[in-house]
Amino acid sequence: MRCLLVLVLLFSYSMLCAQDSSQVVAVDLAGGYQVTNLRWSIAGRTNERAINVLSEVKWQGLTGPLVSGKIRLEPIKRIFVGGEVSKCFIKTGNATDTDYGENDRQLPTYHAQLDSDEGTTTAFQVFGGYTFLQRKRVKIAAFAGYGENTAFLFLFNRATEVAGQKNLRCTYNATWKGLLGGLTGIYKPTYWWCINGELSYCQMNYNAVADWNLIDAFQHPVSFKQRAKGFAVRLSLSSAFRLNRHLSLFIAGAYQQAETGTGTDELFLESGVVQISQFNGILTHGGNLALGTRFQF
Repeated sequence: MRCLLVLVLLFSYSMLCAQDSSQVVAVDLAGGYQVTNLRWSIAGRTNERAINVLSEVKWQGLTGPLVSGKIRLEPIKRIFVGGEVSKCFIKTGNATDTDYGENDRQLPTYHAQLDSDEGTTTAFQVFGGYTFLQRKRVKIAAFAGYGENTAFLFLFNRATEVAGQKNLRCTYNATWKGLLGGLTGIYKPTYWWCINGELSYCQMNYNAVADWNLIDAFQHPVSFKQRAKGFAVRLSLSSAFRLNRHLSLFIAGAYQQAETGTGTDELFLESGVVQISQFNGILTHGGNLALGTRFQF
């Protein structure tokens, strides 16, 4: 809701500014497909011995349709502001949940092959920047802003589900957010074709809340929380084809990777005890491909 409100305010301001022909407003609307992979692990103790990887969960091939929107306004020559939001609706995916009895992922004590064919991932950012190089065919700009990504993931075991009974339905709700900065460049080989590239870096704080619904020894709906600090890197490329003064079509692709260092894992037991372990960190990466329309005023 907060992301939508920011974009609505930017769009309203953009329409007011567009009344001045010296100002440029661009609105992108796109749809496509996205794939995401994510994994995390924690350390702990078993039989009074420390284990460097006690439990590990991996999500693989989380894919589904993607919708996105972007607004970019240049209120003053060379200075721009904007916002961008995208959302993927997960339709296919699988996961594994594994516990270990020895260091370095040795002696598995539990392993489950699971389904993860529901959920969403969302990305949002607001930014401002300055075009420090502007030529007839080339523009290069630096920008900074704030970014926030979320992932709402599930774990199911479709093969063992029984109608009318309590089945596996674990949830993992993760958020990473922080300040970002980067470079963007535009190359125009002709007046009707342009190529855009963007590279950004985000220093982020990571927080996750999970509900492991079939484990009675855990509290519900919050079974454990995880937090850590990390970073994200994103690279995107697009190619736009101008149809007329106000309308262009484009194809765009992006790749992002984010990871954290060690942090804390708080496990909330039904007895009221809170066990704190080392969160070994999270690694997520993925990409998307989209087709869209750009309106420019």
